[in-house]
Amino acid sequence: MAVEFDHRRISLEGYKEICMSTFLALGMSQKCASEVTDNLLFADLRGTNSHGIARMKQYVTQTAKGFINCKAEPEIVSERGGSLVIDGHNGMGAHISTFAMEKTIEKARQGGLAFCTVRNSSHYGVAAYYSTMAVRAGQIGFAFTNTLPLVAHFGAKKPLTGTNPLTIAVPCEKHPDFVLDMATSVVARGNIVNCAREGKEIPLGWACDKDGYPTTDPKAAEKGFCLPLGADRAYKGSGIALAIDILSGILSGGAPCTEVRPIGTLTPEEYYKGPGICHAFGAIDIEYFMALDEFKARMDRFEDDLKAAPLAPGCEEILMPGEPEYRHYEENLKLGSVEIALENYQEVKDICAKYCPEVDPEAFIVG
Repeated sequence: MAVEFDHRRISLEGYKEICMSTFLALGMSQKCASEVTDNLLFADLRGTNSHGIARMKQYVTQTAKGFINCKAEPEIVSERGGSLVIDGHNGMGAHISTFAMEKTIEKARQGGLAFCTVRNSSHYGVAAYYSTMAVRAGQIGFAFTNTLPLVAHFGAKKPLTGTNPLTIAVPCEKHPDFVLDMATSVVARGNIVNCAREGKEIPLGWACDKDGYPTTDPKAAEKGFCLPLGADRAYKGSGIALAIDILSGILSGGAPCTEVRPIGTLTPEEYYKGPGICHAFGAIDIEYFMALDEFKARMDRFEDDLKAAPLAPGCEEILMPGEPEYRHYEENLKLGSVEIALENYQEVKDICAKYCPEVDPEAFIVG
């Protein structure tokens, strides 16, 4: 269920200038700033506003406090066959993860399959950014991450697991690429944060308060925890979340969700430890299995058959994973601008005033 927000629409050029100017002012390299900016913009272009410029305040605050080392570079600590282990050294998640996915794609090109784990990272942005990197290389892409402990495991009322999103992206020809990108909680916590900022109620079933009771108050939900995917079968969402944590947090040699560090649990002297978030990336080079054109044709026929099914009551169209986001993306590109929730826009203005006062977000408002 979507929640509507009052918003401002700003130009794509302005968006990039705001982000790049801020990140460079914080001390990021040109490459790192560009990759973090691209990740945020990719999210907002696709309408995944919980992971777009709404994350600016989080990144800026954590970097300024030293909780994230924005100058850190990823290091390959193990590399054998189609496997990689990377240490992010508490750097920017999008920068580390872009490097990791590039290496995973290279490995898959050499041997057909590749899998990479990453430890000591931070929030990596929107997951589909990485799986679609593989698609552009003619591959099937996977990305997983653990997160801060924001979700109560099935049967518990203490948040110890993460929203632990997963994404799988598959190339098509006639249809938009198949791009599944989902949290293993009912909703990404960023949506709850956005509702709290905007003073909007959340739908019942998204989260519980600190005492474990379902709530529609986003501020109570922020003090409580998200619910795992699955409604009356929430153990399924919990199980998937744990599997993702095994692939990322445990297999990487890093921190599982039970050990990931929220900034509020550390003293300022301990901020250097960072959150310890872990990721995992996979890629399959399709040409090792069949010709890429043949595979894409098979995907198109597969989706044609699915879309030809009789419509359920109240449904106007059968959509594939990633199709609504693709339409958002194309429409926003055509308009040359994206929407930013009003409260997020005010945060951006405050950030610019502090870190790059020569940049005026008001100058980039369109429409």
